Amino acid sequence: MIRHLLVGNPAAQSGRAEERIQEALAAMRRRGWVVELMHTLPDGLTVNALRDRLNEGRVDVVIFLGGDGTFAEVAKGVLAADERRPLGMLPAGTANDQGRSFGIRSGPQNLARNLDIIGARHITQLDVGRVRRVNAEGREDASELVFHSVGFGMQPDILAQRNEDKELVAQFPLLRQIYRDYAVYAGATLNRYLASWVEPTKFVAEVTADGVKRRYEGLTDLVINATPVYGGNWVLDRDAEPDDGRFEVVPVAGRREWASKALLDLAKVPIWQEHFDALGVSHTETFSAAEVEVELYRPEAADVPSQVDGEEWVDGNHFRLVVHPRLLPIITPKDWTPPWRPA
Repeated sequence: MIRHLLVGNPAAQSGRAEERIQEALAAMRRRGWVVELMHTLPDGLTVNALRDRLNEGRVDVVIFLGGDGTFAEVAKGVLAADERRPLGMLPAGTANDQGRSFGIRSGPQNLARNLDIIGARHITQLDVGRVRRVNAEGREDASELVFHSVGFGMQPDILAQRNEDKELVAQFPLLRQIYRDYAVYAGATLNRYLASWVEPTKFVAEVTADGVKRRYEGLTDLVINATPVYGGNWVLDRDAEPDDGRFEVVPVAGRREWASKALLDLAKVPIWQEHFDALGVSHTETFSAAEVEVELYRPEAADVPSQVDGEEWVDGNHFRLVVHPRLLPIITPKDWTPPWRPA
């Protein structure tokens, strides 16, 4: 008898997530599954609580229900336990980078298919990164696991603006129902894009990847991506694999390159580099590496903001990242071909 533990955040989506959690529980029990429920806890307490629950035993498969933030919390708990259980996915977030990277869609209409995937228990061993900030004395003073991306520049600025907007919107019930999720993110993106015309946003980056140093000037963003899908709809490297022991490093030089990359890297749009070559539009090289050291310089400010897995992290100008290959067992579809791969 396979024993399942479902972990979900009942407070997500203005409390509507609790209904989805109960629907998932009922659907699993109709299939005859043995399943227990664990709610996430605030202030980062979920990781240790899940670790302790798994160390008690009597769990064979962990299932998360939520967004990429919930995935990260549950994955950390799985990795912290004495024995690693496979992690099944019931995505319910906005971007859903983890699920989309493996063809797992979010929403109640996909619940039955997602449970079929979990029931088949086909395992992919996911690469996991560890990013650390290095202070002026050369000491590593902040550390975080990375499951789908770490980034520096304007995207973290957008996340900071998004979080400010979410706090403001939460104070007005009617506005909260209308202006949420993608709408909040889109509003924050527009805000920071317009501000970038009058505020200093560009920076210089020296990136040492697997011992090879590259220097970039005039960057607005630097993304280091773990899973193929980024931001819900973009595939920044169509040859990327989630279990090859390497992350993709994506420098973005200016607003024009963001716009062209946004078109080139959309997962469902058949636009290829040769189309841009014909127009004379080039892109900064994307490459992959197992170890990356990043030094950032912005003359107008001492530090550059960062994000990890779609959430604000620490500001700084010196970071190190190491990829730990095939560290996290996740349950994925067995026979699925990424639609962004060239035929």
